[in-house]
Amino acid sequence: MNFTVVLHQVTFRALLVTMAVALGFPAAAQQVSEKFNHLTFSENFDTVTSRWTTLANADNLFIIQDGEYILSRRTTVSPFAILVDYENNFSGYRLVASLKLERAGDDGLIGVIFMAQPGGGGGLIFEINTEESYRVRQISGGTYKMLTGTGKSAGWVGSRHINPNGAYNLLDVRTAGGVYDLYINGRLVHSFSEPAYTSGNFGLVIGPGSKGRTDFMYLFTRGKGAVSVPDNEVKEAEPGLIELTESIIRLQTQINKLKEENQDLRRTIEAMESYDTDVQARQRDCDARIAELQAKIDNSAFTFDSLVTANEKLHKYKEMVTGNENADLIITLSQQLKAERKKTEALQEDNKKLREKLRKGDGTGSAKSRDTGRKGGPSYHP
Repeated sequence: MNFTVVLHQVTFRALLVTMAVALGFPAAAQQVSEKFNHLTFSENFDTVTSRWTTLANADNLFIIQDGEYILSRRTTVSPFAILVDYENNFSGYRLVASLKLERAGDDGLIGVIFMAQPGGGGGLIFEINTEESYRVRQISGGTYKMLTGTGKSAGWVGSRHINPNGAYNLLDVRTAGGVYDLYINGRLVHSFSEPAYTSGNFGLVIGPGSKGRTDFMYLFTRGKGAVSVPDNEVKEAEPGLIELTESIIRLQTQINKLKEENQDLRRTIEAMESYDTDVQARQRDCDARIAELQAKIDNSAFTFDSLVTANEKLHKYKEMVTGNENADLIITLSQQLKAERKKTEALQEDNKKLREKLRKGDGTGSAKSRDTGRKGGPSYHP
C-alpha cells in the first residue's frame, strides 16, 4: 500500500513556535565516513508505478510523465508529503534525489523526507525554496523542530550551492549511527546528530502553492540487510561499485543539465525565428516605402525636365527680343496668349462635343433647325 502523509496538523505559521540548532557537530563538517556501495533502491520514473501516489483533485496533481514525477500542490494551506511504497529498514544509507522547483508561493518549497516514522510520529525533512536557501526540520509531537537557521529566518539558510529556481538540484542525505551529512549539488552544507531514529521510510515533500519535479531517486546502502562491511572488504569493493554509483549520479545530473540547455536553445531559436519574421516584415515595409519614394523621385525628375525644356524655349524667345525694353512684358503676354489659346481650344472641344450630342438627340437631322432656328424674323422660300 502507499503511505501518504498529509501534514495538515502543522502550518508554516507554527514554524516559529519551536526551533533548535544543529546538535553535536558544526555545519559543513563531514561526520559520516561510511561508504555506501550497494544500490538498493532505484527510481527513474520511466514508467508509471504503484510505488508512488498518483492523484488529481482540487488540491493536488501528482503524475508520472516523460521520465519525471510531477508534483503540483494547488492549495496554499499546508505542505504535502508522499512516502514511497518501499519498506526501508536500513539504519545507515545514502539517499540521493534530483529535484526542481518550478513555481512556489510565499511558503513554497520542495524536498525529501527521510526517517519517516509510522503514523506521522516523526521524521526529518531536507528542503529548498525559491530563494536559494535550504532548511532541515524534524517532525516532533505534531509540530516542527528547526534544525537549521533562526526563528527570524524560519529555519532557512542561504547557500550559493543551490541552483536558481527552475533548475534541478541534487539533494544527498548520508546517515549512519544517528549522524547525518546533507549535501546539495555535491557540496556538504549541514551536519547534525539525531539518535531518535534507527530506520524509517523516505519520500518527497512539496510545499503549499508549489509545483516541482523529481527526475530520479536512489538509495545506496552498505550491503543487503544493512550489514556492516569490514574495512578491508569495502576497500576491495570500492573501485568498481562506488565508481558505478557515482557515475550514475553524474550521468543523471548531466542529463538534467542537457535538458535545461536544450530548453534554453529552443527558446533562443524561437526568439530568433520570431525576430527574423519581424525583420522580414520590416524589410517588406521598407521596400514598399522605397518604391513609393522612387516613384515620387521619377515624377519630380520628369517635372523638372519639363520645366527645364520650357525655360530653354522661353530663354530663346527672350534672346530674340533682347534689347527691347518691353522684353519681359512681351514674354508675359505671350504666356498669357498661350494660356488663352488653350482655353479657347478647350471651349471649342466642348462645343464640338455638345453639337454631336445634339445631333444624336434629333432624329430628323439638321434641316429643321436651319429653318426655324434663325433669329431676326421669318424665313422666305423662293
